[in-house]
Amino acid sequence: MKRMGILLGICLGLTSLSILQGSVFGAVLPSVVEEFGVDWSAMGVAMSTWAVISAFSPMFFGRFVHGLSPMNSIALIMVMLSVPTILVAFVKDFFSLNIVRIVESLAVPFSYPLAAKVVEMYVDPRKRGIATAIYNTGSMIGLALGYVVVALVNGSWKSSMIAGGLLGVIYVPVAYLLWNGFLEAKTQRRTEWSGSQKKAHATFRHVFTIVLWLSLGHFSAVYTWNLMFNWLSTFLVREVQLDYGFIALVLGIMAVVSGTLEIFIGLWSDRVRGIRGRVIPLYAGLLPSAVLLILSTLSVSPFLTAIMMGLSILFWRLSTPSFWAIFGDLISPEHFERASNIYVGAVIFSGIVSSLVNGYIVSLTGSMKYAILLSAFILILSPIFFTVGARMGLKEEEHES
Repeated sequence: MKRMGILLGICLGLTSLSILQGSVFGAVLPSVVEEFGVDWSAMGVAMSTWAVISAFSPMFFGRFVHGLSPMNSIALIMVMLSVPTILVAFVKDFFSLNIVRIVESLAVPFSYPLAAKVVEMYVDPRKRGIATAIYNTGSMIGLALGYVVVALVNGSWKSSMIAGGLLGVIYVPVAYLLWNGFLEAKTQRRTEWSGSQKKAHATFRHVFTIVLWLSLGHFSAVYTWNLMFNWLSTFLVREVQLDYGFIALVLGIMAVVSGTLEIFIGLWSDRVRGIRGRVIPLYAGLLPSAVLLILSTLSVSPFLTAIMMGLSILFWRLSTPSFWAIFGDLISPEHFERASNIYVGAVIFSGIVSSLVNGYIVSLTGSMKYAILLSAFILILSPIFFTVGARMGLKEEEHES
């Protein structure tokens, strides 16, 4: 139990601090745009370019990264994320900013697949839902922590980037010490897979259609997360005129509440078993989140707007344990690397589209409200796509059996 706690702690640290590297940049985005004197549409194009590079990164570096030992892979990715974050504070022009962010973009697609891979290798399938929920809370922790860092350094964007990057750098030796001291040669790799999963002899051709529908669901869900992750401060700081301290407080509370609820949902889905336990949280979380996003654009009170945005993030988070759990239930180990590249690619592609669309909308209208409304309608489609993919996976299993 102690070793499993350390294992999940390392995974949680990986997801939290990798998200932090992007979150702190998103939090200070208005200051960065002002610093370099670029148009919002130009920044949107730049961010979409970084996302394109992230999308292609697994094709060129995925085999190398996944071929390393788990801890070496984790350390490599965290260093590639954290050091460029620090270097952003020292760039002198928009061109240099792009070079540094491109290097960081190469590592972006790997943190969650690595956490999922570690869970699949070492965690009992009967506990995979709770394990996934634990490391998945890192995305909310990382988002909130980004605003906390900015608030603690009084809004200085350069100090924020340095502080965020240093946290990631410090994580690497700590994780190594924990892994080598408590886990290496002690934690046994899991070789068995639950009966609900696909048989090892299934060809990727049969798996591809399932992955495609799951990826559409992933794209639709994470499109909204990209808006919250990269453009939240543009709305709350630039338009609603809230300070970083208040935003950090709201997001911090939501991180604690959502993290607790995510873990309980992970436990519940493990007890329910089967695809039903994975699909229900998608509807329970994503649909209310979409409604709250729509209502936030109609509010005239800054306080209520912040609360509704926070609650929207909270409900969105309730669905997240299902994202990788449902993927792990339907995809066999032999196809995991190839299928996960597609699945993560959907996330990266959503970042490309989100950056282009949101940057254009802000440049055209001067407001994020229309981008938020579009995001809400896309979000509604997500649980539908996941349901189609899950049903196809179940039919494939019945066919093979």
